Amino acid sequence: MRKLFTLFIVFAMSIKFLAAQCEISVNEVDPFDSTRLVVAKPIPVGYQIPSQYTMPDGNFKMIEEGKILFTYAENDTINSFFMTLALAEHSFFSIEEGFKVWLLLSNERVVGLYDVPDKGEFDKSTNMRIFQHTCLVPIDMYYVLTYLKVEKIRIEYKGYKKTLEILPQQQDALKEAIRCVGEAVGLYPIKP
Repeated sequence: MRKLFTLFIVFAMSIKFLAAQCEISVNEVDPFDSTRLVVAKPIPVGYQIPSQYTMPDGNFKMIEEGKILFTYAENDTINSFFMTLALAEHSFFSIEEGFKVWLLLSNERVVGLYDVPDKGEFDKSTNMRIFQHTCLVPIDMYYVLTYLKVEKIRIEYKGYKKTLEILPQQQDALKEAIRCVGEAVGLYPIKP
Protein backbone atom coordinates (compact mmCIF):
# COMPACT_ATOMS: atom_id res chain seq x y z
CA MET A 1 0.00 0.00 0.00
CA ARG A 2 2.83 2.38 0.90
CA LYS A 3 4.56 1.68 -2.45
CA LEU A 4 1.33 2.40 -4.30
CA PHE A 5 0.91 5.70 -2.43
CA THR A 6 4.53 6.67 -3.16
CA LEU A 7 4.07 5.79 -6.83
CA PHE A 8 0.93 7.96 -6.95
CA ILE A 9 2.77 10.94 -5.39
CA VAL A 10 5.66 10.60 -7.86
CA PHE A 11 3.19 10.37 -10.76
CA ALA A 12 1.25 13.45 -9.56
CA MET A 13 4.47 15.45 -9.16
CA SER A 14 5.66 14.48 -12.66
CA ILE A 15 2.35 15.65 -14.17
CA LYS A 16 2.66 18.94 -12.29
CA PHE A 17 6.27 19.29 -13.52
CA LEU A 18 5.18 18.68 -17.14
CA ALA A 19 2.41 21.26 -16.84
CA ALA A 20 4.91 23.78 -15.44
CA GLN A 21 7.01 23.58 -18.63
CA CYS A 22 4.61 25.81 -20.56
CA GLU A 23 6.38 28.83 -21.99
CA ILE A 24 4.01 31.69 -22.74
CA SER A 25 5.72 34.86 -24.01
CA VAL A 26 2.63 37.14 -23.89
CA ASN A 27 -0.51 36.87 -21.75
CA GLU A 28 -2.11 40.27 -21.42
CA VAL A 29 -5.25 42.33 -21.97
CA ASP A 30 -4.98 45.53 -24.01
CA PRO A 31 -6.24 48.42 -21.82
CA PHE A 32 -7.66 50.33 -24.82
CA ASP A 33 -9.87 47.74 -26.51
CA SER A 34 -9.89 44.87 -23.95
CA THR A 35 -8.36 42.40 -26.42
CA ARG A 36 -6.79 39.45 -24.63
CA LEU A 37 -3.71 38.07 -26.35
CA VAL A 38 -1.91 34.85 -25.38
CA VAL A 39 1.21 33.94 -27.36
CA ALA A 40 3.47 30.91 -27.01
CA LYS A 41 7.22 31.14 -27.51
CA PRO A 42 8.19 30.83 -31.21
CA ILE A 43 9.08 27.33 -32.37
CA PRO A 44 11.85 26.98 -35.00
CA VAL A 45 10.81 24.51 -37.71
CA GLY A 46 12.50 22.88 -40.67
CA TYR A 47 16.20 22.63 -41.34
CA GLN A 48 19.07 25.11 -41.28
CA ILE A 49 19.29 26.64 -44.74
CA PRO A 50 21.82 28.99 -46.38
CA SER A 51 20.64 32.57 -46.60
CA GLN A 52 21.67 34.97 -49.35
CA TYR A 53 23.90 36.88 -46.93
CA THR A 54 27.59 36.21 -47.49
CA MET A 55 29.80 36.15 -44.39
CA PRO A 56 33.31 37.75 -44.41
CA ASP A 57 34.85 34.27 -44.80
CA GLY A 58 32.89 33.75 -48.06
CA ASN A 59 30.34 31.28 -46.69
CA PHE A 60 26.62 31.90 -46.60
CA LYS A 61 25.00 32.68 -43.26
CA MET A 62 22.94 29.68 -42.08
CA ILE A 63 19.43 30.44 -40.79
CA GLU A 64 16.36 28.57 -39.59
CA GLU A 65 13.98 27.67 -42.40
CA GLY A 66 10.98 28.97 -40.48
CA LYS A 67 9.29 29.69 -37.15
CA ILE A 68 5.79 29.01 -35.88
CA LEU A 69 3.98 31.24 -33.41
CA PHE A 70 0.76 29.91 -31.88
CA THR A 71 -1.60 32.54 -30.44
CA TYR A 72 -5.07 33.11 -29.05
CA ALA A 73 -6.96 36.40 -29.38
CA GLU A 74 -10.21 37.30 -27.65
CA ASN A 75 -12.37 40.43 -27.56
CA ASP A 76 -16.02 41.25 -28.22
CA THR A 77 -15.80 40.33 -31.94
CA ILE A 78 -13.13 37.60 -32.11
CA ASN A 79 -12.38 34.51 -30.07
CA SER A 80 -9.90 32.38 -32.03
CA PHE A 81 -6.64 30.52 -32.19
CA PHE A 82 -4.10 31.51 -34.85
CA MET A 83 -0.98 29.84 -36.18
CA THR A 84 1.55 32.19 -37.76
CA LEU A 85 4.29 30.66 -39.88
CA ALA A 86 7.22 32.90 -40.84
CA LEU A 87 9.34 31.54 -43.69
CA ALA A 88 12.50 32.84 -45.32
CA GLU A 89 12.29 32.56 -49.12
CA HIS A 90 14.98 33.11 -51.75
CA SER A 91 12.50 34.60 -54.27
CA PHE A 92 9.49 36.88 -54.23
CA PHE A 93 6.16 35.04 -54.18
CA SER A 94 2.56 36.10 -53.96
CA ILE A 95 0.32 34.76 -51.19
CA GLU A 96 -3.34 34.62 -52.06
CA GLU A 97 -6.18 34.47 -49.57
CA GLY A 98 -7.69 31.03 -48.97
CA PHE A 99 -6.79 27.53 -47.87
CA LYS A 100 -3.12 27.77 -48.81
CA VAL A 101 -1.44 26.15 -45.77
CA TRP A 102 -1.81 22.37 -45.43
CA LEU A 103 -0.80 20.27 -42.43
CA LEU A 104 0.13 16.58 -42.64
CA LEU A 105 -0.76 15.14 -39.24
CA SER A 106 0.69 12.05 -37.55
CA ASN A 107 -2.42 9.99 -38.46
CA GLU A 108 -1.70 10.75 -42.17
CA ARG A 109 -4.65 13.14 -42.36
CA VAL A 110 -4.17 16.34 -44.38
CA VAL A 111 -6.01 19.47 -43.20
CA GLY A 112 -6.09 22.95 -44.69
CA LEU A 113 -5.81 26.23 -42.82
CA TYR A 114 -7.11 29.54 -44.14
CA ASP A 115 -4.24 31.94 -44.92
CA VAL A 116 -4.38 35.71 -45.37
CA PRO A 117 -2.49 37.63 -48.11
CA ASP A 118 1.07 38.84 -47.47
CA LYS A 119 3.74 40.32 -49.73
CA GLY A 120 6.63 39.49 -47.45
CA GLU A 121 9.20 41.80 -45.96
CA PHE A 122 12.84 42.10 -46.99
CA ASP A 123 15.25 41.14 -44.20
CA LYS A 124 18.66 42.85 -44.47
CA SER A 125 20.36 40.34 -42.16
CA THR A 126 19.63 37.46 -44.57
CA ASN A 127 19.09 39.27 -47.91
CA MET A 128 15.89 37.25 -48.18
CA ARG A 129 12.19 37.98 -48.06
CA ILE A 130 10.34 36.78 -44.92
CA PHE A 131 6.77 35.72 -45.61
CA GLN A 132 4.21 35.56 -42.82
CA HIS A 133 1.39 33.04 -43.14
CA THR A 134 -1.29 33.86 -40.57
CA CYS A 135 -3.82 31.06 -40.39
CA LEU A 136 -7.06 30.77 -38.49
CA VAL A 137 -7.27 27.57 -36.41
CA PRO A 138 -10.88 26.53 -35.73
CA ILE A 139 -11.63 25.23 -32.22
CA ASP A 140 -12.19 21.64 -33.40
CA MET A 141 -8.83 21.73 -35.21
CA TYR A 142 -7.21 23.12 -32.06
CA TYR A 143 -8.20 19.98 -30.13
CA VAL A 144 -6.94 17.76 -32.98
CA LEU A 145 -3.57 19.57 -32.81
CA THR A 146 -3.32 18.93 -29.04
CA TYR A 147 -3.67 15.20 -29.74
CA LEU A 148 -1.83 14.67 -33.06
CA LYS A 149 1.57 15.94 -34.21
CA VAL A 150 2.21 18.04 -37.31
CA GLU A 151 4.75 16.15 -39.47
CA LYS A 152 4.90 18.39 -42.55
CA ILE A 153 3.50 21.70 -43.74
CA ARG A 154 2.76 22.50 -47.39
CA ILE A 155 2.50 26.16 -48.39
CA GLU A 156 0.92 27.10 -51.71
CA TYR A 157 2.22 30.35 -53.18
CA LYS A 158 0.94 31.56 -56.53
CA GLY A 159 2.72 29.25 -58.99
CA TYR A 160 4.96 27.56 -56.38
CA LYS A 161 4.56 24.97 -53.60
CA LYS A 162 6.89 24.50 -50.66
CA THR A 163 6.94 21.56 -48.24
CA LEU A 164 8.39 22.15 -44.80
CA GLU A 165 9.60 19.07 -42.90
CA ILE A 166 8.95 19.28 -39.14
CA LEU A 167 11.64 17.36 -37.23
CA PRO A 168 10.54 15.07 -34.33
CA GLN A 169 11.73 17.39 -31.53
CA GLN A 170 10.06 20.32 -33.33
CA GLN A 171 6.82 18.31 -33.56
CA ASP A 172 6.87 17.79 -29.78
CA ALA A 173 7.66 21.47 -29.11
CA LEU A 174 4.84 22.63 -31.40
CA LYS A 175 2.33 20.28 -29.79
CA GLU A 176 3.40 21.53 -26.35
CA ALA A 177 3.08 25.20 -27.40
CA ILE A 178 -0.43 24.56 -28.73
CA ARG A 179 -1.42 22.83 -25.50
CA CYS A 180 0.09 25.61 -23.38
CA VAL A 181 -1.88 28.38 -25.11
CA GLY A 182 -5.13 26.47 -24.60
CA GLU A 183 -4.24 25.84 -20.97
CA ALA A 184 -3.49 29.53 -20.40
CA VAL A 185 -6.93 30.56 -21.70
CA GLY A 186 -8.79 27.78 -19.88
CA LEU A 187 -9.81 25.75 -22.95
CA TYR A 188 -7.48 22.81 -22.33
CA PRO A 189 -7.91 20.22 -20.95
CA ILE A 190 -11.62 19.80 -21.61
CA LYS A 191 -13.49 19.63 -18.33
CA PRO A 192 -16.84 17.79 -18.35
